[in-house]
Amino acid sequence: MSRKFKTEAIVLKKKSLPNQDYILTFLTDKYGKISVFGKGIKKITSRRAPHIQTGNLIQVIIYKKNNKFYLEETKLISFFSKIKKDSNKINKLYFVLFVLERLMPENQTDEEIYLLAKKILIDLSERKTFSEITFNKYLNQIIRDLGYITEDRSLDELINLIQSIINEKISFFTI
Repeated sequence: MSRKFKTEAIVLKKKSLPNQDYILTFLTDKYGKISVFGKGIKKITSRRAPHIQTGNLIQVIIYKKNNKFYLEETKLISFFSKIKKDSNKINKLYFVLFVLERLMPENQTDEEIYLLAKKILIDLSERKTFSEITFNKYLNQIIRDLGYITEDRSLDELINLIQSIINEKISFFTI
């Protein structure tokens, strides 16, 4: 039995498969972080391909079959072009998306985290500059809302904490 649903989503990650498909990780308002198979998206005729860029805010129709999610339709809400034109902002965007993708549990609804992530994207897009203080405030709020800390920490302390949680060194982001 299949079940369709429509929801808003932020594209956290996309992983290319050897065929014409992707495995996409979405942060949704109603379903939390979910992994979705995007069948046929690499085809030149796919209308969904431009919508699934990392960091885009999209509306999706997904169907669930045999406990797996499949992407049916997409509609672009925003691709946050102002973020993607600024290397400082894009580094912050990718770091936030990385943290959400690695620290959030799968298939667990957390509307607060979704709304916070959306607020960060909008703020990153609308502000002329996005200071380290603002970034640190948002990162603290994410980590706190996920239940890893109870009080604010410095950016270096947060990075060390994230590294210890995921058991991996983070060296490719310049914040």
